[in-house]
Amino acid sequence: MIYVTGDIHGDYDSLMDRPLGKLKKEDVLIVTGDFGFVWNNSNKEKSNLKKLSKKKYTILFVEGAHENLEMIREFPEVELYQAKGIKIAPNIYCLKRGEIYTINGKSIFALGGGLPPYEDEPLEAPPSMPTDDELQYAVENIQKHHRHVDLIITHEAPASVKRMVDRSATVNDLNIFLDTVLKNTRFGKWFFGALHRDRAVSDKLVCVFEDVHKVE
Repeated sequence: MIYVTGDIHGDYDSLMDRPLGKLKKEDVLIVTGDFGFVWNNSNKEKSNLKKLSKKKYTILFVEGAHENLEMIREFPEVELYQAKGIKIAPNIYCLKRGEIYTINGKSIFALGGGLPPYEDEPLEAPPSMPTDDELQYAVENIQKHHRHVDLIITHEAPASVKRMVDRSATVNDLNIFLDTVLKNTRFGKWFFGALHRDRAVSDKLVCVFEDVHKVE
Protein backbone atom coordinates (compact mmCIF):
# COMPACT_ATOMS: atom_id res chain seq x y z
CA MET A 1 0.00 0.00 0.00
CA ILE A 2 1.09 3.59 -0.63
CA TYR A 3 0.93 6.24 2.09
CA VAL A 4 1.62 9.98 1.81
CA THR A 5 2.63 12.50 4.46
CA GLY A 6 4.05 16.02 4.59
CA ASP A 7 7.24 17.87 5.50
CA ILE A 8 9.41 16.39 8.24
CA HIS A 9 12.46 18.72 8.19
CA GLY A 10 14.69 16.01 9.63
CA ASP A 11 12.63 15.66 12.80
CA TYR A 12 12.68 11.94 13.61
CA ASP A 13 10.28 12.29 16.54
CA SER A 14 7.80 14.15 14.34
CA LEU A 15 7.80 11.30 11.85
CA MET A 16 7.41 8.67 14.55
CA ASP A 17 4.50 10.60 16.08
CA ARG A 18 2.52 10.00 12.90
CA PRO A 19 0.31 6.90 12.55
CA LEU A 20 2.88 4.68 10.83
CA GLY A 21 2.84 1.67 13.12
CA LYS A 22 0.84 -0.52 10.75
CA LEU A 23 3.10 -0.08 7.73
CA LYS A 24 4.40 -3.41 6.44
CA LYS A 25 7.45 -4.48 4.46
CA GLU A 26 5.69 -4.06 1.11
CA ASP A 27 4.32 -0.60 1.99
CA VAL A 28 5.68 2.69 0.67
CA LEU A 29 5.63 6.04 2.48
CA ILE A 30 6.01 9.14 0.27
CA VAL A 31 7.02 12.49 1.79
CA THR A 32 5.94 15.64 -0.07
CA GLY A 33 9.22 17.53 0.30
CA ASP A 34 11.50 18.97 3.00
CA PHE A 35 12.56 15.48 4.10
CA GLY A 36 15.55 17.04 5.83
CA PHE A 37 17.44 13.91 6.90
CA VAL A 38 20.25 14.69 4.44
CA TRP A 39 21.33 18.09 5.64
CA ASN A 40 24.65 18.49 7.48
CA ASN A 41 26.05 14.98 8.04
CA SER A 42 25.99 15.48 11.82
CA ASN A 43 26.20 12.56 14.22
CA LYS A 44 22.53 13.03 15.10
CA GLU A 45 21.59 12.99 11.43
CA LYS A 46 23.62 9.83 10.82
CA SER A 47 21.92 8.21 13.80
CA ASN A 48 18.45 9.17 12.54
CA LEU A 49 19.17 7.88 9.04
CA LYS A 50 20.42 4.62 10.51
CA LYS A 51 17.19 4.26 12.49
CA LEU A 52 15.12 5.06 9.40
CA SER A 53 17.07 2.54 7.33
CA LYS A 54 15.94 -0.18 9.73
CA LYS A 55 12.25 0.49 9.07
CA LYS A 56 10.54 -2.39 7.27
CA TYR A 57 8.79 -0.12 4.77
CA THR A 58 10.23 1.99 1.92
CA ILE A 59 10.52 5.76 2.30
CA LEU A 60 10.42 8.01 -0.78
CA PHE A 61 10.55 11.78 -0.90
CA VAL A 62 10.46 14.63 -3.39
CA GLU A 63 12.76 17.58 -2.79
CA GLY A 64 11.26 20.54 -0.99
CA ALA A 65 12.30 24.17 -0.73
CA HIS A 66 14.67 23.42 2.16
CA GLU A 67 17.02 20.60 1.21
CA ASN A 68 20.79 20.19 0.95
CA LEU A 69 20.68 19.39 -2.75
CA GLU A 70 24.46 19.13 -3.06
CA MET A 71 24.52 16.39 -0.44
CA ILE A 72 21.52 14.58 -1.90
CA ARG A 73 23.10 14.50 -5.35
CA GLU A 74 26.27 12.91 -3.98
CA PHE A 75 24.28 9.72 -3.48
CA PRO A 76 24.06 7.25 -6.40
CA GLU A 77 21.39 7.41 -9.07
CA VAL A 78 19.66 4.05 -9.48
CA GLU A 79 16.83 2.38 -11.35
CA LEU A 80 13.71 2.75 -9.23
CA TYR A 81 10.15 1.65 -9.99
CA GLN A 82 10.73 1.79 -13.78
CA ALA A 83 12.31 5.25 -13.57
CA LYS A 84 15.34 6.94 -11.92
CA GLY A 85 15.83 7.72 -8.26
CA ILE A 86 18.59 8.64 -5.82
CA LYS A 87 19.45 5.97 -3.25
CA ILE A 88 20.02 7.42 0.24
CA ALA A 89 19.79 4.11 2.12
CA PRO A 90 18.56 0.58 1.27
CA ASN A 91 14.96 1.66 1.91
CA ILE A 92 15.18 5.46 1.40
CA TYR A 93 15.13 7.17 -2.01
CA CYS A 94 14.77 10.67 -3.42
CA LEU A 95 12.35 10.82 -6.36
CA LYS A 96 13.86 12.72 -9.27
CA ARG A 97 12.10 15.73 -10.76
CA GLY A 98 9.77 14.94 -13.61
CA GLU A 99 9.94 11.15 -13.36
CA ILE A 100 6.88 8.89 -13.48
CA TYR A 101 7.15 5.82 -11.26
CA THR A 102 5.08 2.64 -11.24
CA ILE A 103 4.47 1.57 -7.65
CA ASN A 104 2.00 -1.14 -6.68
CA GLY A 105 0.41 -0.82 -10.10
CA LYS A 106 -0.06 2.96 -9.84
CA SER A 107 1.62 5.56 -12.05
CA ILE A 108 3.07 8.36 -9.92
CA PHE A 109 4.34 11.66 -11.32
CA ALA A 110 6.87 13.34 -9.01
CA LEU A 111 8.12 16.91 -9.21
CA GLY A 112 10.04 18.18 -6.22
CA GLY A 113 11.41 21.63 -5.61
CA GLY A 114 10.05 24.92 -4.41
CA LEU A 115 10.87 28.45 -3.42
CA PRO A 116 11.65 29.38 0.20
CA PRO A 117 10.13 32.64 1.44
CA TYR A 118 12.31 35.66 0.71
CA GLU A 119 12.06 39.28 1.75
CA ASP A 120 12.95 40.11 -1.84
CA GLU A 121 12.53 37.78 -4.79
CA PRO A 122 15.92 36.39 -5.97
CA LEU A 123 17.15 37.60 -9.34
CA GLU A 124 17.94 34.04 -10.38
CA ALA A 125 16.04 30.87 -9.54
CA PRO A 126 17.77 29.04 -6.65
CA PRO A 127 18.74 25.34 -6.97
CA SER A 128 15.63 24.44 -5.00
CA MET A 129 13.57 25.33 -8.08
CA PRO A 130 13.35 22.94 -11.06
CA THR A 131 15.34 23.99 -14.10
CA ASP A 132 13.80 24.60 -17.53
CA ASP A 133 15.25 21.27 -18.68
CA GLU A 134 13.66 19.45 -15.76
CA LEU A 135 10.28 21.04 -16.47
CA GLN A 136 10.56 20.15 -20.15
CA TYR A 137 11.41 16.57 -19.18
CA ALA A 138 8.34 16.51 -16.93
CA VAL A 139 6.09 17.69 -19.79
CA GLU A 140 7.52 15.09 -22.17
CA ASN A 141 7.05 12.34 -19.60
CA ILE A 142 3.41 13.29 -18.99
CA GLN A 143 2.79 13.31 -22.73
CA LYS A 144 4.36 9.85 -23.06
CA HIS A 145 1.81 8.64 -20.53
CA HIS A 146 -1.02 10.16 -22.59
CA ARG A 147 -1.45 12.94 -20.00
CA HIS A 148 -2.81 10.52 -17.43
CA VAL A 149 -1.33 9.35 -14.10
CA ASP A 150 -2.86 7.87 -10.99
CA LEU A 151 -1.04 10.03 -8.46
CA ILE A 152 0.85 13.34 -8.46
CA ILE A 153 3.34 14.18 -5.70
CA THR A 154 4.79 17.69 -5.53
CA HIS A 155 6.09 20.02 -2.87
CA GLU A 156 4.52 23.15 -4.31
CA ALA A 157 0.86 23.46 -5.32
CA PRO A 158 -0.66 24.77 -8.55
CA ALA A 159 -1.05 28.56 -8.35
CA SER A 160 -4.85 28.50 -8.35
CA VAL A 161 -4.93 25.85 -5.63
CA LYS A 162 -2.29 27.59 -3.52
CA ARG A 163 -4.42 30.73 -3.43
CA MET A 164 -7.47 28.66 -2.46
CA VAL A 165 -5.62 27.38 0.62
CA ASP A 166 -3.94 30.69 1.48
CA ARG A 167 -5.23 33.86 -0.21
CA SER A 168 -2.08 35.77 0.81
CA ALA A 169 0.37 33.14 -0.48
CA THR A 170 3.05 34.24 -2.93
CA VAL A 171 2.84 32.57 -6.33
CA ASN A 172 6.06 31.61 -8.11
CA ASP A 173 6.94 30.24 -11.55
CA LEU A 174 6.67 26.63 -10.39
CA ASN A 175 3.14 27.22 -9.09
CA ILE A 176 2.19 28.61 -12.50
CA PHE A 177 3.76 25.62 -14.25
CA LEU A 178 1.81 23.27 -11.99
CA ASP A 179 -1.39 25.09 -12.94
CA THR A 180 -0.69 24.00 -16.52
CA VAL A 181 -0.19 20.42 -15.34
CA LEU A 182 -3.48 20.66 -13.44
CA LYS A 183 -5.37 21.80 -16.53
CA ASN A 184 -3.80 19.33 -18.95
CA THR A 185 -3.38 16.11 -16.97
CA ARG A 186 -5.90 13.55 -15.80
CA PHE A 187 -5.08 12.15 -12.37
CA GLY A 188 -6.61 10.36 -9.41
CA LYS A 189 -5.06 12.25 -6.49
CA TRP A 190 -2.57 15.11 -6.11
CA PHE A 191 -0.73 15.64 -2.81
CA PHE A 192 1.41 18.73 -2.04
CA GLY A 193 3.07 19.81 1.19
CA ALA A 194 4.64 23.28 0.99
CA LEU A 195 1.79 25.08 2.76
CA HIS A 196 2.19 23.11 6.02
CA ARG A 197 -1.53 22.47 6.38
CA ASP A 198 -3.76 19.43 6.40
CA ARG A 199 -6.67 20.24 4.13
CA ALA A 200 -8.49 18.52 1.28
CA VAL A 201 -9.11 21.21 -1.34
CA SER A 202 -11.24 18.76 -3.32
CA ASP A 203 -11.68 15.02 -3.72
CA LYS A 204 -8.51 14.99 -5.82
CA LEU A 205 -6.33 17.81 -4.42
CA VAL A 206 -4.91 17.38 -0.93
CA CYS A 207 -2.69 19.72 1.05
CA VAL A 208 -0.81 17.50 3.51
CA PHE A 209 1.39 18.21 6.50
CA GLU A 210 1.14 15.95 9.57
CA ASP A 211 -1.62 13.62 8.40
CA VAL A 212 -0.84 10.30 6.77
CA HIS A 213 -3.03 9.45 3.78
CA LYS A 214 -3.58 5.93 2.54
CA VAL A 215 -3.82 5.80 -1.26
CA GLU A 216 -6.39 3.22 -2.31
